[in-house]
Amino acid sequence: MTVFREMPISSADAVRMMEELNGVLFRMLGHNGTMHVHLEDFEQPRSVFLIGYEENEPVCCAGIRQVDADTGEVKRVYARRGSGTGAAMMAQLERWAVRNGYSRLILECRSGNPHAIGFYRRNGYAVCPNFPPYVGVEDAVCMEKMMNAE
Repeated sequence: MTVFREMPISSADAVRMMEELNGVLFRMLGHNGTMHVHLEDFEQPRSVFLIGYEENEPVCCAGIRQVDADTGEVKRVYARRGSGTGAAMMAQLERWAVRNGYSRLILECRSGNPHAIGFYRRNGYAVCPNFPPYVGVEDAVCMEKMMNAE
């Protein structure tokens, strides 16, 4: 069973999971996906970084940063292949978003990552117009999902 914990972005487990994610993205896309990631965003009010643990071992992570009063941006989503924890992580993140007043979540991934695009579609996200800073970025795929109040 996966246990989810809110963790500081600077924690050893968060750093470890993001290093794994960076490596996967670099091998897939030729860059690590950190151009528009600002770690301090996860330390702001109405922001969070979650890590999923199985037997005290980190297996997945994801964060939300506040965009505006109603919208949070999902960033740094990663689940180790074969862990089967990605959907549970997204569900946990979405519950957190609703509890913290968000009615909409947005995210961005790259067209060179069809696995991620399919994953988000399966989890209820739909392609939307590119939002800043991805406006005009040809390989950026922006997606959104409206949150239902619990």
